[in-house]
Amino acid sequence: MPLDEICRIQALHEARILDTPPSSEFDSIVELARCMFDCPIALISLVDTDRQWFKAKVGIAFGQAPRAGSFCGHVVERASALIVQDATRDARFASNIFVAGPPTVTFYAGMPLMEGEICYGSLCVMDTKPREFGEPDQAKLERLATVAVGLIREQRQTMLLSEQRRELELKQARFEQTERSAKVGGFEMDLQTGALVWSDQIYRTVGLPVGLPLTSDIVIGCYAPEEREGVRTRIKNALAGASTGVDREYRIITPEGEDRWVHIVSDIEMIDGQPRRLFGILQDVSERVRYERRLLKTANTDSLTGLGNRTAYVSQLNAATEKQASSVGLLLIDVDHLKQINDTLGHALGDIVLKEVAERLSERTVRRGQAFRLGGDEFAVLIEDNMSARKMAGLARSIIESVAQPLHVDGSTIIPKVTVGGAIFEAAMDGASLAQNADFALYHAKATRRGSYVQFEPCLRTRISTRIETTREVERALVGGRLMPYYQPIILSANGDVVGFEALVRMKRDDGSIVSAGEFHAALDDPHLSHRVTSTMVAQIAADLQRWSDQGLSIARIGLNVSAADFTRGDLEARISAAFGPRGIPLDRLTIEVTETVFMQGVEETVASTLQRLRKRGVLVALDDFGTGFASLTHLRSLPVDIIKIDKSFIDTMAHDASSLAIVELVLDLARKLKLKVTAEGVEQLGQAHSLLELGCTSLQGYLFGKPMPQDKVRDFLEERAQALHAVSENPVAA
Repeated sequence: MPLDEICRIQALHEARILDTPPSSEFDSIVELARCMFDCPIALISLVDTDRQWFKAKVGIAFGQAPRAGSFCGHVVERASALIVQDATRDARFASNIFVAGPPTVTFYAGMPLMEGEICYGSLCVMDTKPREFGEPDQAKLERLATVAVGLIREQRQTMLLSEQRRELELKQARFEQTERSAKVGGFEMDLQTGALVWSDQIYRTVGLPVGLPLTSDIVIGCYAPEEREGVRTRIKNALAGASTGVDREYRIITPEGEDRWVHIVSDIEMIDGQPRRLFGILQDVSERVRYERRLLKTANTDSLTGLGNRTAYVSQLNAATEKQASSVGLLLIDVDHLKQINDTLGHALGDIVLKEVAERLSERTVRRGQAFRLGGDEFAVLIEDNMSARKMAGLARSIIESVAQPLHVDGSTIIPKVTVGGAIFEAAMDGASLAQNADFALYHAKATRRGSYVQFEPCLRTRISTRIETTREVERALVGGRLMPYYQPIILSANGDVVGFEALVRMKRDDGSIVSAGEFHAALDDPHLSHRVTSTMVAQIAADLQRWSDQGLSIARIGLNVSAADFTRGDLEARISAAFGPRGIPLDRLTIEVTETVFMQGVEETVASTLQRLRKRGVLVALDDFGTGFASLTHLRSLPVDIIKIDKSFIDTMAHDASSLAIVELVLDLARKLKLKVTAEGVEQLGQAHSLLELGCTSLQGYLFGKPMPQDKVRDFLEERAQALHAVSENPVAA
């Protein structure tokens, strides 16, 4: 196909007229042509690649015909008028359907439908008999053809406009769909008139009816109260030509009271150097903001209790102390014996205790501060309410009392207890310093006054630092094998025989000096360290008993002091068995000594059951330092005890203090009635020994009979003791 024909066909198709419905305008032209030239047939024929299609017709029934051999095809090819007076004599049209069959056309006159260089087809008239068609007739037909071309042009423009309109409508629909999907809307403000225009999506975002006439007051009223003044100033500056664009998020409130967040990006249109229009977009980012806030809340909330977690605590603490407010106070709170609850009653019940403690903390502090769970059994309360030392002590006591209310769960009654340490912000202090001070106070409270409140004082720092250093020293001694038992003899009052020894822990320092437990007792307040020390002592006692046995020495019993930490893990019996069993040493060679403080740690049932099992295996139980606690008689009734050890403080003063003597007499009388043995501790004078013998004390222990000694001195001591007793057999106590 020639290039010009390709271009013509393309132009015809772009005219968007082929195969369109009938049009009265085009029909009028063919009717007018038929009448003007008194012809039975008139057509507006548009010539396509292989057909001619009739936009308008009169005198025929069909709507299109083949292009090959057609009159109009010749018009298009020539791009000029075609007059055929008698087609029956023209070989070119012998096969033309109009000529060959009904209506048997003979005459044809056609004018090209030309637009520029493009010929769309022809306007033609036809008759069934030959005719003349002079120049005047041709001129008339040409003018009609010009009108038809104008209609084609108009049709093309109309169709084009219609398609453009549909495209615009589609684009608008897509835009609105995009706005809805992305929750983005556009806005503008005429800076000359102040007129405001919003897209529909902005109306939907702010909750106003679409199309509501806008004013500055209506716009400002959409924003949250804290945003309004800034928006009002921005609008005022924009109208005054002193504003710039923005790129930030705002909180808005819908008429229904729903909080939403929008991100606004705007700019100023300048014309001839003057601001003419403020325009921009607004996106609803509420879902993202809410999601981020949920993430932030999750990241800052303890999942078990719902309180703020350690992250939130650190953030709040730093924010409060950065204000340099002297009224800020901090309480650190430790739940006592949570591990025991978890181990004995289960972690599920332990979690219930933690949640209840959290709730009670919140109730007590909701108006004065904020409670946090720092992890495990540790909580914190940050107070920013004009706090003083007196007020904080009162709040701490209130918390302790509130937490200690009985908690009934699944048939069990638990009385949660907490220990509290507190500190108040001081000048030139930061959050970390305040937290450290409160931690010092809590550390001291747990070591010395568990279940109560201690407030930080500068001297605590020195005490605790010393305790920490002592703890480290003991840890190093454990690792270095420098902790060992020293043995102090226990003497039978009746004849002076050695009935056993008490193993007292000693530490060999780096300089070689040996120090007693009193020098590092504070370190043993650490449960983990105390547990390790006991394990070391048990192992060495077992080894020493085997060594003495190999030497032919018969040592009746060795007393070992144990702490609450040795019971809370529930492995004391296993550790003793592991040390004694492989050496073939029976457990009836051991006496377990416990103080009343062990029972005061909230593990009385665990202690009692452990001691009962050990007693069944031959271990004796001694209640050490008897008389110094407030619940001694209760313990004698409820706990498996074989021996009472009277505290040294009563022995020291019994000679000149009637009350001390009365207590000693009372204990001895009580022991006889309960069929318990009694050992008096700290006997250092012969007179004390005589008095105790007269009062009926079973056995004695003290410097009068021997100081604590290392295991390699025990043999010599026993031999010397035997010789002394033999020499003065008539006076065993003096010996």
